[in-house]
Amino acid sequence: MIAGIQIENFTAFGNLDIPFSPRINVIIGSNGTGKTHLLKAIYALAIASQPASAVEGSEKDANPQLTNKLLRVFSPGESRIGALRARGAPGRARLCLQGSDDTRVALSFSANSKGVQLEGGARSEVQSRPVFIPTKEVLSLVRAMQDATHDRATVEMIFDDTYLDLAALLANPGFEDEAATLSEDPRLSNIVRELVALVGGRYRWANEGGFQFEPGEYEERADPDRSRSKTAQMYQDSTVLRFKSKGGEPLSSSMTAEGYRKIGVLHRLLCNGSINPGSTGILLWDEPEANLNPALMKEVVQVLLELSRNGQQIILATHDYVLLKWFDLLIDRGKEDHIRFHALCRNVGNDRITVETSENYSLISKTAISDTFAELFDEDLARALA
Repeated sequence: MIAGIQIENFTAFGNLDIPFSPRINVIIGSNGTGKTHLLKAIYALAIASQPASAVEGSEKDANPQLTNKLLRVFSPGESRIGALRARGAPGRARLCLQGSDDTRVALSFSANSKGVQLEGGARSEVQSRPVFIPTKEVLSLVRAMQDATHDRATVEMIFDDTYLDLAALLANPGFEDEAATLSEDPRLSNIVRELVALVGGRYRWANEGGFQFEPGEYEERADPDRSRSKTAQMYQDSTVLRFKSKGGEPLSSSMTAEGYRKIGVLHRLLCNGSINPGSTGILLWDEPEANLNPALMKEVVQVLLELSRNGQQIILATHDYVLLKWFDLLIDRGKEDHIRFHALCRNVGNDRITVETSENYSLISKTAISDTFAELFDEDLARALA
C-alpha cells in the first residue's frame, strides 16, 4: 500500500504532501490543476520501487532507467529530465513515495541534471507493480502497439508509457477456461460477472491479434467434482461459472462503444491477474467517466468499491459530478468503505498547485464541479418559473 507522496518543484507543483487512504482516493480539480501529472508521478515512483526496475549493482546503475521512465511517462517537449522541474523554482525537484510499512523511494534532480538522483538508502520495495488506466481507451490499440513489424520509435512518439505499459499488460494471456480460475476466488467471479453484464459480453484476444467482442453472459452450472472440494465447502458453493455465448460472429473491438471498451480493459486486467486485490499494486485510473454512459457510472462505482473491500488500493482522478455523487451515495461504512478526497487548485499569486484533503464529501462543494452543476440547476429552475 502507498501511504502518501511528497512533491517539490515538479512540473506545476510547488510543495505537496498528500496522505492516501488504503482504500479509495479521489483526485478532483479543474482542468490544468495537475490531476494527471499527480497520477503519473505516483505511477513512475511505484515503478521505480520495483526490484526489477533496477539494474543489478549500485543505485547509480539504476538512475538512467528511472530517468528514462520519467521521460517516457511524462513526454516533455524537451527530452531532458530538467524540463520536468517547475520553472522558476528555487531548488531541486524532488519526488518521494512512502509505503504503509514506512518504506519509501525518493529521487531528485535539478534544472541542469542529465538524470535523476536516488536518495541514499531511500530506494526500497514499496509495493507490487502498479496499473495505470489512462483517459483514452487502449483496448482497440493493443494490436498496433504490440505489432513487432511496426517501428518502435514511431509508436513511442505517439504514445507515452502509461499507454504502452497498459497495452503490454492487456496482451498478457488471460484464462481460457473461466471456471478454472473464477471458481477458486469468489471475489473475482462476482466482479468479473458484473463487468460482463454491464456491456453484454466480453472482449477476448483473437488468434490473428487484437481484441474481439463476444456477446454473452456468465451462468452458474452445477459441478459435482467441486461440490466435494474444500474450496466449495469453505464458500458453501457447488457451482462454477461458465461464459455462455449468444452466438453470431464476434465484433472487432473498434466497432464497439468506447465506453464499453473501458469496461473491457478492467475485465481483461482482472482475468489475466494484472489486477488481483490484495496481491498486485495500486490501481490508478484517470477519468473513468470519459466516454462512459452516465447510466453505467453507478455500476462502475460499485465495482470499484467491491475491489477496494477486497484489498485493492485505488487512486482515480475525475471532474465528473455524477461519478462523485455515486461514491457519496454508495459508500457503506458497515463494510469499512473509506474514501479520501484530494482537491487540487491553482494559487493565483504564484501559479502553483495546492491541495486540500478531506474524508468528507462536502469538500466537493468548494470546487468548480459543484458550482457548475449548481449553476445549471439554477438556470433550469429559472426557465421553468419564467
